[in-house]
Amino acid sequence: MSVINFIAVGLPIALGVVMIGHGGATFTGPPLVRENFARWGYPAGFHRVTGVLEVVVGLHLLIPVTSRVGAIGSAMLVLAAVAMQICSGDWEHLPLAAVLMAASVAAIAIHW
Repeated sequence: MSVINFIAVGLPIALGVVMIGHGGATFTGPPLVRENFARWGYPAGFHRVTGVLEVVVGLHLLIPVTSRVGAIGSAMLVLAAVAMQICSGDWEHLPLAAVLMAASVAAIAIHW
């Protein structure tokens, strides 16, 4: 398998695993997650909505037939997170979001 093919297969899978893991952690809502969502102005319990969306997008990334939908969904979620972090001045979370955004855009490019 060439390096290009390895990346084309591996990137959506890796991104899917990250989205599922992050979504699961967000859904369970440890105190820091709930504090962050409250600080960002979201209503109580909204972390569960975000967590479910992240897990669903991650699952779509793992299934080859739906990987394109997962990549687009991932980019939309991460773009919303980046916008929220910039608007709220939450610079400490921005580098991870930027990396996830780049991976999401690359996953879209792979499937286009």
